[in-house]
Amino acid sequence: MSEPAVRVLGPVRVAGPDGGAVEPPGALPVRLVVALALAGRDGRGVAGLAEDVWPEQQPRNPRAALQMLVSRTRSVAAAEVLESTASGYRVRDSDLVRAERAGEAEAADALALWTGEPGAELEPSPIADDLAARADRARRRLLGLEADRLLRLGRPAEAVPLLERLTLADPLDGDAARRLMRALADSGSAEGAQSAFARHREALAEALGADPAPQTVRLHAELLRAGDPHAVERVGVRASATPLLGRDEAVARVGAAVAAHRLTSVIGTGGLGKTRLAHEVAAGTGTRFDRVVFTELAGARSDDDVALVVGAAVGARPAQAPRRLGDPPPADLATRTREALAAGRTLLVLDNCEQVVDAAARLTADLLAAVPGLSVLTTSRVPLLLPGEQVVALQPLPAAGAGSRLFVERATAVRPGAVLDPRVVERICERLDGLPLAIELAAARLRSMGLAELDRRLHDRFGVLVGGDRTAPERHRTLFAVIDWSRRLLSGGAQEALALLAVFPDGFTAASADVLLGRDAGDVLTELVDHSLLGFRDDRGPDGRYRMLETVREFGLRELEEAGRSVEAARALHRWALHFVRRTGPGLLLGRDEAATRAMAAEEETLLTVLRGTAADERETTVAVFGLLAEHWAYRGDFEAALDAADLALPALSRRPASPDQRTESLRALLFLFAVSSAGRRPGAARAVALLRRTLAGGGDGGFWEAVSQQLLLAGGDPRGLDGAAERLAAAEDPLVRSVGLAMRSQVLENHGEAQQALDVLQRLEALAERHGLRWMRIFGRSSAISLLAQRGEHAEALRQAVALREEARALGTGADLQQLEWSIAASRLALGRLDEAEAAFQQLLAGGAGEQSPRGDLADLRAVVLCGLAEVAAARGDAAAAALAWRRALESGRRAAWPWRVVQLGASVAGRLRLGAEPREVVRSARRLRGTLLAVARLDPQQLDAPVFGAGLLGLAAALRADRPQVADRLIGLALAMSARRESAELGRVARTGSAAPLTPRQATEAAVALLRSPDARP
Repeated sequence: MSEPAVRVLGPVRVAGPDGGAVEPPGALPVRLVVALALAGRDGRGVAGLAEDVWPEQQPRNPRAALQMLVSRTRSVAAAEVLESTASGYRVRDSDLVRAERAGEAEAADALALWTGEPGAELEPSPIADDLAARADRARRRLLGLEADRLLRLGRPAEAVPLLERLTLADPLDGDAARRLMRALADSGSAEGAQSAFARHREALAEALGADPAPQTVRLHAELLRAGDPHAVERVGVRASATPLLGRDEAVARVGAAVAAHRLTSVIGTGGLGKTRLAHEVAAGTGTRFDRVVFTELAGARSDDDVALVVGAAVGARPAQAPRRLGDPPPADLATRTREALAAGRTLLVLDNCEQVVDAAARLTADLLAAVPGLSVLTTSRVPLLLPGEQVVALQPLPAAGAGSRLFVERATAVRPGAVLDPRVVERICERLDGLPLAIELAAARLRSMGLAELDRRLHDRFGVLVGGDRTAPERHRTLFAVIDWSRRLLSGGAQEALALLAVFPDGFTAASADVLLGRDAGDVLTELVDHSLLGFRDDRGPDGRYRMLETVREFGLRELEEAGRSVEAARALHRWALHFVRRTGPGLLLGRDEAATRAMAAEEETLLTVLRGTAADERETTVAVFGLLAEHWAYRGDFEAALDAADLALPALSRRPASPDQRTESLRALLFLFAVSSAGRRPGAARAVALLRRTLAGGGDGGFWEAVSQQLLLAGGDPRGLDGAAERLAAAEDPLVRSVGLAMRSQVLENHGEAQQALDVLQRLEALAERHGLRWMRIFGRSSAISLLAQRGEHAEALRQAVALREEARALGTGADLQQLEWSIAASRLALGRLDEAEAAFQQLLAGGAGEQSPRGDLADLRAVVLCGLAEVAAARGDAAAAALAWRRALESGRRAAWPWRVVQLGASVAGRLRLGAEPREVVRSARRLRGTLLAVARLDPQQLDAPVFGAGLLGLAAALRADRPQVADRLIGLALAMSARRESAELGRVARTGSAAPLTPRQATEAAVALLRSPDARP
C-alpha cells in the first residue's frame, strides 16, 4: 500500500518531492494541512479554512492569506498534494481518511498508520479537538474490527491485547467489556474475565454512579457458571426484538430492589412500559434465583382467576378428584402452588395487578408468609400496600434524551430514510409526557403522514394515536384506551374528580382541590395518586403539589366536554381563583408573608389561564386576578407580562365595582395598570388615572390601596407632582403606606442626583421594612442602596453587601432585584480588578436570560449592560481588538435597550477605546451620537432628566474631548460628579477619578451641563 500524501495521525507531515515525508513550513501551514485532512476529498472552502486556521481573529483578506499559506506548503510538498477546487482547496488523500474507510480486511494495516498522538503539536482549537476525536473514533473502530476477525478465526488470545486497548480507551463501553470478557474466557483466563468485569463495573460506578448493563451482568454470571450444570429456569420471560431504550437506570434500580427485598412493586400510569421493564429485570436476575416465573394477570377478574393463573404458571394445576375410594384427597390449588414455589429460590413476577389488586395482594401475602425462598415482583398502576413492599415509581422518558431516541428508532423502522427535525421530535415527545407507548404510537403514524403534520394534529392526541403493535392487548391499542383502562378502575367520586381537576393547567394543592370540588378532596386525591393518575411532589412548598400528566389532563377535559360540563368546570376554577386572590393578596403585599409569595409563584400559570378565559360577565374575577398578578409581576420585575395582560383586564376595569372587596381589588389593579403603562409608555396610563378618579369618588375604607391611589391622583400623572406625592406618603402613619413613600422618595432623590440623601432615605426604608416584616420592600431598599454605592464608586462595600443579600433575594423570587444584585456583583468585581470572577459572573447573566434575543425591554437592558461589562473585562486585560469587538456587539444590542443604558454604554465604549489607543477619529462618531442623545433627552424636560445617567454620559464625552480641549473635559467631569454620575462602569470610573466635583447643586450642575452641551465647545 502506497504512503498517504498527508499524515495527521501523529506528527503532521506531507509527501515531499522525493517521496519522503516532510514537515509543513510553520504552525499555520500545519493547521492548514490538518483542516484539509479533516475535510476529506470534498475539500474546504476559503471561508471555512480561514475560520479553521485563524479561529480567533481572521486577516483582512482571508483569500490572499490562504493563497500565501498554500504556496508555502506547496514549496516543500510533492506536486498535487494540495489541489485547488472551485471554492477552495483539498488534499489528495490522508492517513485519517484511510483509517476511517478501512474495512475488516485492512484494519491491521490501518492501525499501523498511527505514528504518535494526533493533534499534539496544535494549539488548543476546534480543529485540534476535531482531529483528536475523529482519530480516536477511527482507532477504536479498527481495534474492534481486527479483534472480531481474530475471534472469528478462533484466535482469542491474539484478540485480547486489542480489546484491552479498546476498553482502556473507553472504560464505560459495555460492548467492548463484554467482548474482552468473552475473549479472555475463551483463551482460558476465567480470572482475567472476572477482572475485566470488575474494572468495567468500577469505572461505571465512579463516572456515572451506575451499574453495568443487564447483558454485561448476565455474561459475567454465565462465565462464572461455566462448567456448572446448574442454570436458571425462566418461565414466561420474553425476549424483545428491540432494545429497551432509556431504562438502564430503572432496570438497575428495580434489580437492586429485587435483590434486597422480598416484595418489589413497579408502579406508574399506563403506557410507561412497566411490563417491558419487568421482563428485562426477570431476564437479568443472574444466579440469585433458581427459577423466574412471569405471570400475566391482565385477563384476571376475581380472586379465583388470580389463583388459577398463578398456579398454572408455576406448574400447580387444579387437582382432579380421587379416582378410587380410599385414595387420599388431592392437595388444594393454594397448597400445590406453595409447594411448587418452595422447590427452589424463585422470583415470581405478577404483571398488571391493578384490576385485581386486592386478590393479588392477598395471594402475595399468603405466598410470602408460606415460602421463605420466594421473592415477588409486581407491576401495577397501584401498589399492593403490604408490609415490606418496596415501591419503585417508574417515570416518563426525558423528551430530550431517551424519548427522542425511541421516537426516531420506531419512526425510521416504519419509514426508513425519514427526515426528522430533532426539535420537532423533542417537542412531540414533550407533549406526549414522555410516555413510551404514546411515543411509539406517534412514531407509527409516520407511515401515513409527515412529522410536521403529526405535530399539528396532536391537539387531538386521542384521535391520532391509534393502531400500533397488533400483538398488544386492547388496552394498549390506542392512547385513549390506556387512560380509560385506569379510569374504569376508579370509584365514581374519583372519576368525577379526575375530570374536574383537569381544569388546573399547572397542578394544584390539596386546599385548591377542596375549593374546586366543594368538599374535602383527601380521599379522592389519595385514590388518584394510588392509581398513578396524579403525581405528588412535596418539594414545591410545605403543602406539596399534585400534577397530572398532560395526556391524563386532556382526557379529563375531553370527558368534561362530552358530558356538557366544561362551562360548569370553568366557573368552578374562577371561583377558586377569586378565593385564592382574597386569601393570598394581603400576605403578598410588600412581601409580608413568604408563604403568599411562594403560593403566587406556584399558581401564576393557573391564574393567567383564568384571566385569559374569563367571560365578559365575570368582571369581579378578571379585576381581582389581574390586580394580584400585576402586583406579583411588579415585585419580580416582569413588567412586560403585566403590560401584555393589561389588555385583557381593561374592559372589566371600565365597569364600576359593586362591593367593598371589588373596590379594593379595582384600586390595586388600576394602580399597577398606571405604573406599568407609564413605565412602558403605553396609552393605558391616562385611562388608569381617569378610572382611579371615578373609583375613589365614592369614598372608601382609607386603607393602603386608597391612600396610595389618592396621592397618585394628587400628582396628576406629572413627574413633578410625584415628588410631592412621595413626600406625603413617606409621612403617613401606616407603615405600609410610609414604606411606599420612602421607596418613591429615594428614587426621586437619586434621579435628581442627591445620592447621599437617597441613601439616607433607603436606610429609613430598610429599618421600617425590618420592623414590620416587609421582606420585598427591605430587599428593594437594600438592593437600591447597593446600586448607589456602586454608582458612587464604593465597589468593595457594594460587593460585600450584594453577596450577603443575594440568597435572600433568590429565595423570595424577586427577579429584577436579583438581576440587579448579580450585575452589581459582576461590575464591582470588575472595578476591583477581579477580572476572571467578573467575566464568569457576566457570562452567567447572559446564560440566565440576558443572552436571549428577546424584544422584552428588561432583558434588552440587562443584555446591553452585561455585554458592556464583558467589553470592559477585555479592555482591562489590554486586549484592544477583543474589547473593540465586544463593544460593537454591546452597542448593537443596546439599540433595543432603554435610553439610560444606551448612554452608559456609549460613554464607556468611547472612554475605553480611547484609553486602549484607538485613534480619536475612530470614536468621533460614537462621541457625537452620545452628545446628540444627551441633548435630545435635555430637550424633552431638562428639569426631570435622570441626573446620574446624564452625568455618566458627560464622563464619556469628556474622555473624547480630553486630547483637544482639556479644559472643557475637566468642566464636564466636574459637572458630572456634582450630578452624582453613575460610575459602575470601570472605564467611566477611571475618567471620574481625573477630576473633582464642581461646587454646584445637582440642579445647578444639570443646567450648566445642558448649556455647555449646546455650545460648539462640547462638539467632538
